[in-house]
Amino acid sequence: MLVVSAYQQYRSSSEMALLSDSTSSITTHLALDELAYVDATGTSHPYVIDEAKLQSLESFKQAVGGENFEFQVSVLYMGENEPLGPYGPALPKEKMNCTLIFAVTLFENGRYLPAKITVMAWRA
Repeated sequence: MLVVSAYQQYRSSSEMALLSDSTSSITTHLALDELAYVDATGTSHPYVIDEAKLQSLESFKQAVGGENFEFQVSVLYMGENEPLGPYGPALPKEKMNCTLIFAVTLFENGRYLPAKITVMAWRA
């Protein structure tokens, strides 16, 4: 009985670590590629979130390490109480999830605003 309990604990910890790593990978991909602001010269600005790209994001699924994950994203910026979003599917009630929040800059209406991006991910 003790071995079974230890195995279940190990498996649960392993699943949480994988989910955390995958959420980090999804968040980094969004901030560096999919949502990054590209200026008039074609230069991409990592960790500067383009509001227009955020609102037009079409896919909320990503494969990480051969496994499929879904995610939801929102951005909260200084001076506003309501976030942009959430964008993406609603979190299933029975799924383990991971949420990451980190600092970014939001490019909105020609201005750079300090912001936080929140990404919640779970196995698809």
